[in-house]
Amino acid sequence: MTDRENRIVAFRRSLALLALIAVTALSALPAKASVSRDSSATHASSSVEAADPMPDYVQGLILDMKGDYWGAIDLFRRVMARRPADAAVKYSISKAWYRLAVLDSAKVYGEAAVRLDPSNRHYLRYLAGVAHDRKEYDQAAELYGQALLLEPERTDLMYLQGLEYLAANQLEKALDVFEKSVRIDPYNEAALTQTLTLEIGLKRYAEAIDTVTKLRGLRESDRRLGITLAELYAKTGQDTLAIQTLWELAEGDRTNITYRIALFDHYIRAGRKEEFHRELTTFLDTSSFPPEPLHDFAKLYISRSSKDSLFVSPARLLLDELVARRPRDSELFMLKGMYHMVHGRKQEGAALLGKAIQLDSGNVTAWEYLITARFESGEKRKAFELLAQARRRLPGQRLRWSAIEGYLLLFSREPAKAAAVLETVARATMQPQEEALLIQVNTNLAMAYDLLGLKKRSRVAYERVIALDPHNTLAMNNFAYLLAEEGIRLQQALRLATNAVLLEPENGVYLDTLGWVYFKLGNHELARQLLEKALATGIDEAEVYRHLAEAYRKLGYEAKAREMLEKAKNVKKGKEHKKSGH
Repeated sequence: MTDRENRIVAFRRSLALLALIAVTALSALPAKASVSRDSSATHASSSVEAADPMPDYVQGLILDMKGDYWGAIDLFRRVMARRPADAAVKYSISKAWYRLAVLDSAKVYGEAAVRLDPSNRHYLRYLAGVAHDRKEYDQAAELYGQALLLEPERTDLMYLQGLEYLAANQLEKALDVFEKSVRIDPYNEAALTQTLTLEIGLKRYAEAIDTVTKLRGLRESDRRLGITLAELYAKTGQDTLAIQTLWELAEGDRTNITYRIALFDHYIRAGRKEEFHRELTTFLDTSSFPPEPLHDFAKLYISRSSKDSLFVSPARLLLDELVARRPRDSELFMLKGMYHMVHGRKQEGAALLGKAIQLDSGNVTAWEYLITARFESGEKRKAFELLAQARRRLPGQRLRWSAIEGYLLLFSREPAKAAAVLETVARATMQPQEEALLIQVNTNLAMAYDLLGLKKRSRVAYERVIALDPHNTLAMNNFAYLLAEEGIRLQQALRLATNAVLLEPENGVYLDTLGWVYFKLGNHELARQLLEKALATGIDEAEVYRHLAEAYRKLGYEAKAREMLEKAKNVKKGKEHKKSGH
């Protein structure tokens, strides 16, 4: 086909589109009254033709399609002046405002369209979407309810209404809607999933068991639902069924260690230590898993043991059993050393880390942990000696050793030397798999800059950390505190400190930072509440006492302020006394 023929075809298509728009507009607007053909009628007809809004309306629709929303609005307004009671015009101008993101105007005209034509399901659904974007979730749910009166079997509208109730935190209403949707369509997986989540959240465990059973019937390949079912059995006191379900999952897929771990977790949380030990030893004696999943299993329990006392003994038992079966596995000795370090047994931990290096001198992580373990135990010289050995043994890990050197210098109170070393690492070209190292380096570099009074550089380093790891609570907290101390960008500091507390709500240091940010913003009462909560976590830092003293003073509690300042002095004296060796 020639270019000329292509243009002709395109022109014909555009004419067809304009015809379709005109037909749509004609169906939306009321029909004109017919007129007679006599001479007077002809004159009247000419007057009507002159006032006919249809050309403006069609042109407005065309401009709207082209993205000229302001031009479309001007034409729609002209039409509205002549046809103020026309719902279609109100709807069209509302959509134009919506596309311009002027939601207030979109709402006003959308509501006018619904008032003029309350049975128009399209208008109702559209207006519900506008309400959602305005975060008026209750109203959006109500509008979907009105649409459902016109189409009571529309489960897709029920689902949207349920989501609006969820957004409005009306959980009972949301659950009612999702349950109704499931009664109409028992195979609606999305509605069943929402129902299950709400039932668990509202602690309706017996009902949740029925729902998860239905979901398992629809998702036979999703074996993870079995873990949820077992947890629900446990919550309703049906321990035998919980174990049976987990056992079937584990035996049904022996290649997935997740199900076996879920069974072990159940025994631990139920206080059935002997059964855990028996099942664990049987599993380790008969499993054919490669080392990596078993290492990950150990790491998981070490992490849990640091947060949940229930896992302290099981984690050690697991490590003992693994080491007994794999006495030449350097990684396992390293993990066992880490476990002891986590629980304050630094000498035992260091000995095990040394054993890991004897078994495999190329175990870089074991070297790192051993160096830092010696340093944190007060053996500063030994830590630097080990670092020198590591550099000789593994010269290919130059950046990692420099990163550790920077850490040792930083916490040896030599921030200038630390910054000089860490800057060389931060500037180096790294591989994607070295991202964790880059995060660590920039965090320590930010601390070094802060100690040196280089606040701007410190802020930039923290920003780099957060860009690499948006959920890094340490960087968020430290950055927020830095901004609060400088009294700048306090709204950003508030966001950072709030996010850190949301991720670690029981961290006293993070609560202190958030409280101090609120103090700087002038909200002294909320600052007081957060700072008191920080102290309630058990933190015993002079800085926290001083912050609370400032909050008390602003609120007029002078006696309490003096009490907090006295506690701050006692903390400081105690630490100085300890450092002096007395």
